[in-house]
Amino acid sequence: MEKVLEVLDVDLFVLENHPPKLRITASGNIPGEGWKNPRLEPFAFIQPPPDGIYDFDFVADPPQEPATHAITPIGVVHLWDPLPPGAKGVRIHVKRDSKKALLDNSEHSERNPGLGNSERPERNPKLSNSQHPKRNPSRFTFVDQESVKRVVFFPQASGPLGAKEKPQEASLEYTGPEGHFVFRGSQITQQQTVAGTLVSVNFRSGAADEPSMDFALILPPVELGEELRQNFKTMGILIHSRGFVVDHPGAQLTYEAVNLEGIAEYIPVL
Repeated sequence: MEKVLEVLDVDLFVLENHPPKLRITASGNIPGEGWKNPRLEPFAFIQPPPDGIYDFDFVADPPQEPATHAITPIGVVHLWDPLPPGAKGVRIHVKRDSKKALLDNSEHSERNPGLGNSERPERNPKLSNSQHPKRNPSRFTFVDQESVKRVVFFPQASGPLGAKEKPQEASLEYTGPEGHFVFRGSQITQQQTVAGTLVSVNFRSGAADEPSMDFALILPPVELGEELRQNFKTMGILIHSRGFVVDHPGAQLTYEAVNLEGIAEYIPVL
């Protein structure tokens, strides 16, 4: 395993269990593609840290082939169970630096259980008067109810571009038990339906007689109005195919529905 190149965002959310648990969501960048099993590795503390800040390494398994210089996004969702008494935040370490995120204990009961500290609907930031009051979302983030699956979808690329990525190219990043996947451009299919936009990608494909797996996301139309962020609910579908063989009667596809809590955001380009 190796530390990832850099960490961009860290979100914390306390799950009101007994004892409470902490969901840590982090996103960052790695050099090239093919990295697997992103995770947070906690530091070993003999005694609780005096400042209440606990440290984690953001690591992943690098590809066997030499990495390219293209920058690729990576994300992780970590469930810290139980949350130690007196914990005030976490510090995420990567190759280049580290990033600290703090808990706000006075707001635990007010948060939406599917969203992080910076994603509370009560505090949706508004566009300034110098900006257009209505914008289309430029980033969608989704987390399932168990906090084990995370999807980030850019209808058009607005972050750092890899060497082979064209401007204005859509991207989708999926992190879950199935693995970590990044899709761009023509690897993503978008279809307009009565339910909204159906965004689909292929996790695993093989010969016609081999099992395959796809993922589809139902993306409803979202109006931001004067806000920079709106929260909503939707669903994803994991689609399993056992292979199209003549001697296999019955349904050739099975479906696994995943309830998702979504955030639509407009990210101004500075």
